[in-house]
Amino acid sequence: MAQQTVGIGSSANDGTGDPLRTAFTKINENFTELYAQTGMDTDKGIDINANTITSTSTNDDIIIDPNGTGKIELAADVEIDNGLNINASTITSLTTNGDITLTPNGTGGVVIDSIKVTENEIAATNTNDDLVLSAAGTGNVVMGAIRINGSQISSDDSNAIQIKETLQVDNLSSDDSSALNVTSGMTIAGAVDVNGTLSASTVDVNTIQSTDSAGVVVNDGLSVAGPLNGAGSSVLQITDGIDVEAASTFEGAVTFDSNILANGYLRYSTETISGDGAGTDAIGVNTGVTFLNTSGGTSSLTFADGVSGQVKHIIMVVAGAAATLDNTNLNVSTSIVFDAVGEAATLVFDGTTNKWNIVGVQGATVS
Repeated sequence: MAQQTVGIGSSANDGTGDPLRTAFTKINENFTELYAQTGMDTDKGIDINANTITSTSTNDDIIIDPNGTGKIELAADVEIDNGLNINASTITSLTTNGDITLTPNGTGGVVIDSIKVTENEIAATNTNDDLVLSAAGTGNVVMGAIRINGSQISSDDSNAIQIKETLQVDNLSSDDSSALNVTSGMTIAGAVDVNGTLSASTVDVNTIQSTDSAGVVVNDGLSVAGPLNGAGSSVLQITDGIDVEAASTFEGAVTFDSNILANGYLRYSTETISGDGAGTDAIGVNTGVTFLNTSGGTSSLTFADGVSGQVKHIIMVVAGAAATLDNTNLNVSTSIVFDAVGEAATLVFDGTTNKWNIVGVQGATVS
């Protein structure tokens, strides 16, 4: 309805204005229209009293709906239920030590820019985006008792940092120029698989092995203060120098592609065969030196196949009777006989005839 104006005449009491009834009818209709448009009619659900707008319908909402692209603009702070204050881009709790709680519906989350928070999960919403936690200045990122500062992870309490499950690391490194330092030692209960280079002043382990068909390669000098044991099916390959300060025990074959320089002595493993005049006595193929002791009687010696290039030394140390090695597995016409202390022979096995060959003899009788 258009506004109705009361006709008041050209001048006072000239009889040209609206009759009194007509004038008040217009006034009533104007107020009815005004109440209907502003919602001040309690039948419409809104009551405006001073600076308070109240819904008069039970549990009813108050809806402010601008037209088209219009906005709702609030020129001052907004205070909600005496517990929350909104000032420009700042939301503040008005309750002492009070939280600000944002609760989405159902499986929905709270999305802040490109971060989404769902229950106890924080996720990046952009494809392949990182989730970055950055402290200010020299500050750290602290999670429980774990403190992260640059490339360093430390514990805030007296306990060590523990990894309860298997840890697989493709590349354990620092993102800056600093080295990755473990200042108080690292204890690893299981296996460690190193795909690249391991640099350490001390590595205290029981076993270092290769997980593929290649051997374990040490490219620089290796200094070993205790025993260096190579056992099993894998080959221990050292492509540069090896400096061994103490005794070395090799349980399998050892292959050297270059010279061997020993500042001390080289010692063979030994055995002693004691003749008793009965049966045969087998010379061991897994020892470098065999000593003969015939104080108990003669000895008929046998000798099994070795491997091509294997060297064997046989020495008489006690000569109570003769010790004879026949030609069954020996490239001689008949035999070698040892019957005096100091008599000796050096034999080499070849893979062509598959027999032992005499390359040196001292005093023993070859026939």
